[in-house]
Amino acid sequence: MEGLPMYDDIVYPTDGSEGAETVMQHVESLATTYDSTIHVLYVVTPDAGDASLTLEKDEQGNWRTGMFKRKTEPQSTTGMAKGSVDVHEVLQAEGEAYTSAIAEELADVGCDTVSVCREGTPHTEIINYAEEHDADLIAMGTHGRSGVERQFIGSVTEKVVRQSETPVLTVHING
Repeated sequence: MEGLPMYDDIVYPTDGSEGAETVMQHVESLATTYDSTIHVLYVVTPDAGDASLTLEKDEQGNWRTGMFKRKTEPQSTTGMAKGSVDVHEVLQAEGEAYTSAIAEELADVGCDTVSVCREGTPHTEIINYAEEHDADLIAMGTHGRSGVERQFIGSVTEKVVRQSETPVLTVHING
């Protein structure tokens, strides 16, 4: 297989959306084909605490944003006190629990995994992480927006595609 690309390390940035599940199927297939390590990455933005999120308590009395929906919900690890809630801290804890749950799910089907939660601007952190770990591929979802909608909303995937020196696999997500 000389001359063909090898994918030893694949960065799989995820935002907890249902569409990310579609990308995970592609990443799993590539990883099992190439015996790759999947780096499951979630980025908490510095201004996440300003987001208008609805916080709710889980069964253990911990605060949750409810943004991560999976077949098997990870246990909340926030341990937040009843009186004060730091949304940024909740997102960080949920991101860590979420990436760990995905990494565990991928490990259950035989993939080598690493789970990572970082803070910063999503496209910058994705690119930096891929470069720091000499990744061979970044796999991300895209909604395929065009025209004014794309310019108004912006796209983390588009910024990664334009700025990354690491090859980027984009998977169209319906919705």
